[in-house]
Amino acid sequence: MSGLNLNAFSENASRLGMRIQESFSEHTRDLAIRGSSGLFDTPDDKLKNIRKQLDSSSDREKLDAMKRLIAVSIQYFLFCAVYTDMYPQLISKNRNVSEYFAQVVKNVASPNLEIRKLVYIYLLRYSSFEPDLALLSINTFQKDLTDPSPLIRAMALRVLSGINVPMIGSIVVLAIKKCAADPSPYVRKAAALAIPKCYE
Repeated sequence: MSGLNLNAFSENASRLGMRIQESFSEHTRDLAIRGSSGLFDTPDDKLKNIRKQLDSSSDREKLDAMKRLIAVSIQYFLFCAVYTDMYPQLISKNRNVSEYFAQVVKNVASPNLEIRKLVYIYLLRYSSFEPDLALLSINTFQKDLTDPSPLIRAMALRVLSGINVPMIGSIVVLAIKKCAADPSPYVRKAAALAIPKCYE
């Protein structure tokens, strides 16, 4: 009797999993289609202008450029993760924006907190594409581990542990030790999540 219940439970769980996956795919496709205009549908000429914006002295221009890059990168990774086989023709329209890595890294120490958060998000996504350039910002991440903002400290550790370069392993271990004793529970949680990344 228990064997039958277990089989029925397994079948129900399997069906539920398939329904969740189908529902997720439908919602993601809807978001992608709706997001095909405006910020997500960034034309090539606007992306070309991003280099100038990132090198600008205006925080407003830098912020606009970073928002566009993050929007495009989210769309790119979304399609790559879910629709590579189903919609190959759409993948080509969604740009991998790792080519802007050098310009983005220059803004890693921006005094503007909003810009810095977006730079960190970008680096988390693209550090594996440009590990050598990512290494240039290691000192900034180490300094940010002592930033007054718990959010910046946690994000600095996330980026450090997300850079997949074996030579910085000892630096990441020290950063985890430091953040594990941080007064903020948010930063301590980031330290705990960084341990398996460091192990890898």
